[in-house]
Amino acid sequence: MSFHRDISARGKVEPSLSQPHAHGPPISARWSREETRPDVIARLESLDDVIFAAIDGDPAALHESVDAWERAVAELGHDAIEETRRQYLRHAQGVWESLRHQEVQPPHKIFAAIEIIGLLVNSER
Repeated sequence: MSFHRDISARGKVEPSLSQPHAHGPPISARWSREETRPDVIARLESLDDVIFAAIDGDPAALHESVDAWERAVAELGHDAIEETRRQYLRHAQGVWESLRHQEVQPPHKIFAAIEIIGLLVNSER
């Protein structure tokens, strides 16, 4: 499942309403001209798929998340994905907070959210 980013005339990247991401909230942020290149958008969409699935407790995505994140940082740079990092962090914290208050807490999902929070916090410059 893929999150689709649509570029509007004002230079913002907006989530496509026809293809909402099933794993989390839409990501919209201001992007530089370089960050609206199709190859960069495709790279971020691929990262979205891995990170949102990992936050939702997918074991394969969680296993892949560290490498995927490190590759994205190496390819795009910290500045280019900082807003994306913040969005992932907010979503992971929201999932963790929600799970904490459930009567039945699925441990694999709590662990996954905490792992992604750790990955993203430790990625700060």
